Amino acid sequence: MVVILILIAVIALASVLLSALSDKSGIPMLFIFIVFGMLIGSTPLKESINDFGIANTVCSIALIFIMFYGGFGTSWRAAKPVAGKAITLASLGVFFTAAITGVFVHFVLGFPLLEALLLGSVIGSTDAASVFSILRRRKLSLKDNTDSLLELESGSNDPFSYILTVVCISLLVGGVSAGQALLMLFLQVFVGLAVGAAISVALVFAIRKKIFFKGGGNEVFAIAIAILGYALAEILGGNGYLSVYVIGIVLGNQEFKSKRDLVSFFDGINMLAQILIFFVLGLLSNIEGVIYAFPVALAVMVFMTLVSRPVSVFGLMLPMPNSSLQQKLVVSWAGIRGAASIVFAIVAVSQVGTRLQNDLFHIVFTVVLLSLAIQGGFMPAVAIRTKMYDPHGNVMKTFTDYEEEKSIQFVLTKIYEDHPWIGKALKDVFLPRDVRVALVERGGEQFIPDGETAFEQGDSLILSALHYNEKLGDNFALRERTIEEGDRFEGHYIRDLQLKNGERIVFLERDGEVIIPTGDVQLMRGDLIVINQYS
Repeated sequence: MVVILILIAVIALASVLLSALSDKSGIPMLFIFIVFGMLIGSTPLKESINDFGIANTVCSIALIFIMFYGGFGTSWRAAKPVAGKAITLASLGVFFTAAITGVFVHFVLGFPLLEALLLGSVIGSTDAASVFSILRRRKLSLKDNTDSLLELESGSNDPFSYILTVVCISLLVGGVSAGQALLMLFLQVFVGLAVGAAISVALVFAIRKKIFFKGGGNEVFAIAIAILGYALAEILGGNGYLSVYVIGIVLGNQEFKSKRDLVSFFDGINMLAQILIFFVLGLLSNIEGVIYAFPVALAVMVFMTLVSRPVSVFGLMLPMPNSSLQQKLVVSWAGIRGAASIVFAIVAVSQVGTRLQNDLFHIVFTVVLLSLAIQGGFMPAVAIRTKMYDPHGNVMKTFTDYEEEKSIQFVLTKIYEDHPWIGKALKDVFLPRDVRVALVERGGEQFIPDGETAFEQGDSLILSALHYNEKLGDNFALRERTIEEGDRFEGHYIRDLQLKNGERIVFLERDGEVIIPTGDVQLMRGDLIVINQYS
């Protein structure tokens, strides 16, 4: 027992260290972890958990937190302009990709029809962990909100892939008619959404009533909510992963005191869950199975990359406005398969393994390896070649924790007539702690001031200050908000805004100029506003 615990700890530490290799090579971290898991699976430890039933339970629980964190990290404000595209691709896109792939596998590769459709369903979704990793680690900002589109689509399509998998498993097991399968499909979506929405409403109510806990209570509460959301949906015949994703996205887009702590906490839980899945997958896999499945897996991966995924993406996005050819190409290439597909394969094998004529697990496992290595590895290059890469963009805006990336704020101010600083040296003026005069512009020239620099009328000053830290005190609850396209504040006068009780807009920054707002100020796209919430 102690030896196994030590080995697990060593594996977890090694997996964290391997992330540095991912940063340098550009290969998705998931691919490196899976290969590492395969090496561990070649050791005698394989015999301790070489069981698809146990693996199904372990991976399904781990996937709950991966799905929850996928929603929790999604910035709805950034994703809202492309939400229609993303949800369409996450639902209908998965269906068409799975169906087209299944037809190919049946007629070209000779699989039985239901088994072919099951294979297509299992690998129908794209991998959120890989997409998030590539966008974050490579700082891959994309034009036309394509990064937000990929982030929302990849984070929300796994439940739809799982729904199709469950339906195909039911058809393979038998006793389910086509009508019952359609009813099951409907219930999976409807009940999953309903349970997620109901729990989310209760969560929002608790947040607005400021029901918080101390000493790690919020983390325990969030874990319990995620598990409850999954379990209730499954008991009622719905899709638990869809429910958990909805809860995550609602909770992640609320403002509350312990949110940043939860982001850090679930970031660690998410990595631990992925490492656990990779570890189990490595124990189940073997080199011989991968080699045997390689020809079929290569054919499936190439077909999906060049045919089924592009056909689905182009077909669904063709009537959509503001969908350029370049965007369709990038979205098509970004259909990266990942750990969720392998977990769904484990679910299928554990329930209908004796009815399968092919090694579904190793086929899917190999497809994922190829997809991660090729599609994931060349994703930045595709973005650059299609001219979709935006070097001036900030991909972190697509995630709810992106403000953590900013540590310093800059403000432009002027020394106006009768300003109290005129004629005074920098060393003699009062500046709040952590505020500095970073730059002075005078007569068209810029220079860095020292303590002896005397200010003159007409000087333009760049003031720097540390980014606001909510932990500095409990009496302040300041938060920043940038007015994006489609924001409910855009175009409205401050006097007409329906702010929550106790909320006030403290100031706003527009084109480098700080404005103390009054009711007559109209908010515009691009404005950075600071809101204070007090009791």
